[in-house]
Amino acid sequence: MIAKTRLLSGSLLTRILVVEALTIVAACIALPLLARGMLTNSVTRIENDLLLGQAETVARGLSHASGSAPGAGWHVDLGEALRPIYATGYDGRAFAVVDAQHHLLAASRYASPALWPPMPYSAHMQRFETGSLVGLRLPVEVDRARLWVVVTQDQTRPGAVVDDVVRAFLPRYLVGLVALLLLMPLINGIILWHSFQKLRRVAHEAGAISPQALHARLDESGLPSEARALVRATNELLERVQAAFHLQEEFAGNVAHELRTPLAALRVQIGLIDDGPVRDTMIRQIERMSHVLSQLRDLASLESANSAEMAALDLSELVIGLVAEMTPEILNQARSIAVVGEEQAILVLGNRVQINIALQNLIDNALKHTPGGHHIEVSLGAEGSVRVADDGPGIAEDDSPHLVRRLWRADQQRSDGAGLGLSIVQRIVDSHHGRLEIGRSARGGALFSLILPLAPRP
Repeated sequence: MIAKTRLLSGSLLTRILVVEALTIVAACIALPLLARGMLTNSVTRIENDLLLGQAETVARGLSHASGSAPGAGWHVDLGEALRPIYATGYDGRAFAVVDAQHHLLAASRYASPALWPPMPYSAHMQRFETGSLVGLRLPVEVDRARLWVVVTQDQTRPGAVVDDVVRAFLPRYLVGLVALLLLMPLINGIILWHSFQKLRRVAHEAGAISPQALHARLDESGLPSEARALVRATNELLERVQAAFHLQEEFAGNVAHELRTPLAALRVQIGLIDDGPVRDTMIRQIERMSHVLSQLRDLASLESANSAEMAALDLSELVIGLVAEMTPEILNQARSIAVVGEEQAILVLGNRVQINIALQNLIDNALKHTPGGHHIEVSLGAEGSVRVADDGPGIAEDDSPHLVRRLWRADQQRSDGAGLGLSIVQRIVDSHHGRLEIGRSARGGALFSLILPLAPRP
């Protein structure tokens, strides 16, 4: 039962070839039997016709001479054509004429009535077989006397041409049949394998389609008509998914754009309020909302990014520029930052804007999860890596797999409230075919490593 289940759930090519193999076995058994039966029936009809012709020839040449003189009695005139055939036993042919009392009235030289099977003489033609002897009894009426002409053929003699053909035909027919049947699955297997290779090609194309390449469509050229309908349906599905992604991008971008202006105006209005805890709390909330909107805008712009925007860039230059830009804000928050390993140029293949967003999110993440007085270190590696480490409380081991999920926050009190930062970083890393590794730094804090592919050397 297990083997049968595996067979039925296996590849279509395997199932087709197994069914063909079973069909070939059945055909090799049934077709020779059927062919032998048909040939035997045909041979029987041909033999009956031949024997009937011989019996009628004997009947036409049958005559009776009355009296007691020499030459009286029954005689058969076969003619010059048939007389030599019945004169010898070479062809195995013989004839005899008998009456109702089974008396032998006339016979050829090699007739053997003793070999005839005992059976009643009938008013109709009768066929009989005994051993290698095949015969026919034909009732005739000559000079008002009811007689029977019996003609026989020894199947072992050369005169039995039809039977020789049958014996020679069947083995050759069986060899040709088996060869033809074995050739059929070979040809079918080649045709099916070629078709399945095209299906595998389409499956590979479908597997390569990512959210950044929803514009791609599957090629249906060369596919069998049965598979084209599925490919067309898949392409239509991709169009609908692409349209849905586009609407989502537009919605996120529009929301971020529309809310930034009211937030900026609200920030100005709050600035007019006297200093105090309420004012500080409102400013922090507005800054938090502005940060979330910026991340939504970045996330919307990433959904449609593609590899055509990639170019060779100096990772050291990009990191130094970003850290220099963020240093005043970091120092104002009573923290320090340093860049290590920037002595040489590190050429990577990527999008400057996206990598800048990813690094900024990693540094922002370190700022939000370390208290004042702590240090952030950004180190560069010649293999195209950027590592952002801090000496804060670090990351729990159970939380590491969930950090890059959208809207997931390990610490409600210290997060940005949306859980989008690291998911944006992961999204950028995926679009660059790089890696994001999360661990603990040498000082016990969090360590985020961004590894990007190196640009090809000119």
